[in-house]
Amino acid sequence: MHISKLGLCAGLAGALLVLAAPAANAARIGIILYQEDNFGGDSRALADDQPDLGWIHFDDRVSSIAVRRGVWELCTNDHYRGRCITIDHDISRLSRLGMDDQISSVRRLR
Repeated sequence: MHISKLGLCAGLAGALLVLAAPAANAARIGIILYQEDNFGGDSRALADDQPDLGWIHFDDRVSSIAVRRGVWELCTNDHYRGRCITIDHDISRLSRLGMDDQISSVRRLR
């Protein structure tokens, strides 16, 4: 089988686009919510505000948080109501803040 230089270049370019897409999405991630303490269990990576974690099946399930970028507000009720806290760093146990399994909305502060 003979592969032309043009065909090889097109194939490589396509492969690079496929590989670059997850990296670009990963760079947008601002916060990761974890179901268990110490960043364990099921997780959700967010790049944008989430006014109701029920939409992503994670309402009242957050026990630890990894902050990748920015400052975030976490609230006990949907649409950023209820008790809210502001974080800018990882939290391995939300129970220390009295917020374990209580987070219902999350937004990035600008």
